[in-house]
Order: sequence, then C-alpha cells, then structure tokens
Amino acid sequence: MNLWTANPLTSVGPIKLGATREAVRKAAGPEFEEFRKSPSSDNTTDDYSSFHIYYDENDICVAVEVFPEIEVVVNGEVVFPTTLEKAAAAIPSLERDDDGLISTEQSIGVYAPYGEMESILFGVRGYYD
Repeated sequence: MNLWTANPLTSVGPIKLGATREAVRKAAGPEFEEFRKSPSSDNTTDDYSSFHIYYDENDICVAVEVFPEIEVVVNGEVVFPTTLEKAAAAIPSLERDDDGLISTEQSIGVYAPYGEMESILFGVRGYYD
C-alpha cells in the first residue's frame, strides 16, 4: 500500500493543490484516464485508479480524492482508510454530515455513506463553500 502525507489546503502526496494540470501530471505520472465526472463539471477529471484529480475551468488543481489503495497521514496520524472516529480525532475540524465527515475550514471531505470510508478528498481553500 502506498503511503501519502497530506498537508490540508496545500498538498496530497506528490500533488500540489493549485498546481497546473501539466505540473500535476508530471508529479502523478503518465498512467491516467481523463473523464467528465458529471455533465455540469467545469472541466475533466484525471483518474489515476487509486486517486482522482479535479481541475477548475483554467486547468488548476482544486482537489485530490484518494481511494483505499493509498494510506493517508495528516499530522503524523493515519486518517484514511481508518474509522470515522479516528479521522475525526486526528483532524478536529471534521464534523459529521449525511455522507461521512466534512471540514469546510480545511476543505476535507470523507465519503462514508454506509459508515465505511470509501474516499477522502482534500481541496483548495473554499472548496466546500
């Protein structure tokens, strides 16, 4: 399993939030598929199988969503995949919502609609505003 360190609002593993699509692809590697997440998406998403990269209309990275093939550490604590309780203890700004946990302050979302973590997303400041 890969281990990535996340610095909320700044970076996730090798990916810098706010970087250009070109810089992200250089850091993440050449093995990806580009797709449109939904008909209303501002831009296409890069699918690297174990993580997705989201871009704004100017091809700037606005979020990284990580899936269970990658373990994510924040402030020295594993926050994904783990339990919702452990993630909330490691990141105190995370609060329960209908689909898992969210921190609007740090632009972090944990998708766990059935209690099991399916993904964790780190976005740029204001991503959930």
